Amino acid sequence: MFKFWCEYDINPLIIFDYKSNIVYCNQEAEIFLSYINKKEVFEFALKNAPKDGIKTEFKLVKFDKFEFNGYSIGFYEEKLGIRFFINTDKKNITLNNLEKVKFSMLLEFVKDYMELKNVQITTFYDPSIPEIYLNKKELINIIFEMLENSKKAKITSKILVGEYIKIDTKKYPLAQIDIVTPPFKRIKSNFFEIENHEEGYSIKIPLIKELDENNNT
Repeated sequence: MFKFWCEYDINPLIIFDYKSNIVYCNQEAEIFLSYINKKEVFEFALKNAPKDGIKTEFKLVKFDKFEFNGYSIGFYEEKLGIRFFINTDKKNITLNNLEKVKFSMLLEFVKDYMELKNVQITTFYDPSIPEIYLNKKELINIIFEMLENSKKAKITSKILVGEYIKIDTKKYPLAQIDIVTPPFKRIKSNFFEIENHEEGYSIKIPLIKELDENNNT
């Protein structure tokens, strides 16, 4: 039972022996460690571990592109364990007016429309993003707003490996649209998580492959 719950925990859990070999890791940790050197994680755990018991801290921890809200670290029977905490409740995202959309076609529509307005657009799309359900009208309006005063922009998409968002008790993986353009104002949305930064904007989108009967479409 313990192993079952660990396997389906959305937080990466890793247990090392004293030689830094991995004794156990759950599914989320396997994804995390496929991108991050295990030695870096072991050294972090060893440096921050208490002499006795379990130490838990809630603070931002970054490994390359992975961000966590904190961790628990401790020794037990000559094993060193660490569990990172993923932030799944960043915003109160709502799931309304969802339509099935082919991601690349939606972004191509945006590109073609903006080029009619003499905005130079370059694109790179992740072909692994499937057809998903999203609020198409809201997403298009957000992107148009981001590009309103642009002369040129770069639009890319990707799946965020190891990142999830929790909406109405359900966990969804995430895709992200990055728009590199001089930002001119902060943009918010009730349907997507938006990051405003110096190079432009990022939009995180839940990968909803099937509609739940409770969704308001």
